[in-house]
Amino acid sequence: MEREIEVKLLDINVEEFEDKIKKIGGKFVKEENQTNITINSTAHKIYKKKGYLRIRISESSDGEKKYFTFKENVSDFKARDNIEHTTEITSVDDLINILKCLGYDIYHTGYKNRKKYSYKKFVIDIDTWDKETYPKPYVEIEAPSMEDIYHLVDKLEIPRDHVSTMSIDELRKSLKK
Repeated sequence: MEREIEVKLLDINVEEFEDKIKKIGGKFVKEENQTNITINSTAHKIYKKKGYLRIRISESSDGEKKYFTFKENVSDFKARDNIEHTTEITSVDDLINILKCLGYDIYHTGYKNRKKYSYKKFVIDIDTWDKETYPKPYVEIEAPSMEDIYHLVDKLEIPRDHVSTMSIDELRKSLKK
């Protein structure tokens, strides 16, 4: 179980952002390609206020890892505050078969490239999804507190109207409006 406090920075030039992070001392950690499968059920609906289920397959120079997560939403006021309940799995297909037997019948698969940086107490991810999932790259900033996040946002001179607390599913739905 891990607590995660984060925001997304939308509609910014991610190359310029990457340069800014490096200039203030941010360190490149790794690059990975991910397959993310979000899961829900028409019979046992998991509502946004509670969280969501996800299977993640992550491939990097460290090898391949597979995780099953319930991302429990604590708050989305000014920052997303989640508790991630995660376990490593060995078979995605077997887990999906189990979930289908339990009535989970809604699946969305998205693919993204993630560049991960660290800076002081921050984890900074630059995410580029496949065009069908979300067509624009964005940045996620994760920190121990909402105040820390907004201090870094201000230091990097990112306008506050580019800060979002939406999940990827909410971002996808916002494009359909």
